[in-house]
Amino acid sequence: MSSERMDTAGALPLANGLGFVFGILGVVALFIQQSLAVFLPLLLPPTVCAIFCVLLYKTQQPTNKEETATPNPLRIDVI
Repeated sequence: MSSERMDTAGALPLANGLGFVFGILGVVALFIQQSLAVFLPLLLPPTVCAIFCVLLYKTQQPTNKEETATPNPLRIDVI
């Protein structure tokens, strides 16, 4: 009788495959975290500038060019 032998040395077990996938996900998450730590402070000045520009634009009084300015007479009483 011939005995069948199975080669298990070349097989990739499920635990090793999952460990590899989670390891790659961990490296990607670390890269994203470090990138945010570097680039997030660079986003602060444009954000503050945009907020101030919107506030400045929204607080301006509307000007109507059709209305003419009427003179306001000033009365001075001399005693």
